[in-house]
Amino acid sequence: MTMTTIKVRADVRDDLARVAEQDLGGVTLNTALEHLLTEHRKAAILRSYERLQADPVAWAEYQDELGEWDGVAGDGLRGDG
Repeated sequence: MTMTTIKVRADVRDDLARVAEQDLGGVTLNTALEHLLTEHRKAAILRSYERLQADPVAWAEYQDELGEWDGVAGDGLRGDG
């Protein structure tokens, strides 16, 4: 794996180290960053769903599409059928 160096203010590094130690069980700063980025991505996805739900027509279309995918759940793969 290629490693690199980034410049951050000392207080940001210290905050990240605190999160890594106190909130994430003493993981490395790299692992803490990976975790925080993953959480950021999950939050963005949830915000997208909230925007979708705010539009009743779009949400209904989404629900209909989900229903279509449910129809293929018992397609006989892995011994289902």
